Amino acid sequence: MQAKTEALAEARIRALKDRIARLGPMRPGLLTVQYKDPARKRGAYRQISYTFQKRSRSDYVRPDDLPRIREELKNYARFKALCEKLVAESLALSKLRSAASRNRTRPPSA
Repeated sequence: MQAKTEALAEARIRALKDRIARLGPMRPGLLTVQYKDPARKRGAYRQISYTFQKRSRSDYVRPDDLPRIREELKNYARFKALCEKLVAESLALSKLRSAASRNRTRPPSA
């Protein structure tokens, strides 16, 4: 039973790793609309803000690049969610293995 549970956990981990590998280009950040004249909401343009290596940065996004940037942001969000699941599965597998090794090393009850 223990081996079957471990094998299922390992299969889920492999599946998550495969999904992460297939994600494609990604980037962190938040896409916002800024205005040249905020009081009248005129002159709208897009900006992406992100933090990388503890440094905050904002970049202008050209209208032609919007679909690509949106897809990269979605891929990054998927990446983060998959990484959370991967860590959870890895922790569960580690606990299974620890419990199995504890059960194997216990002396038989007299």
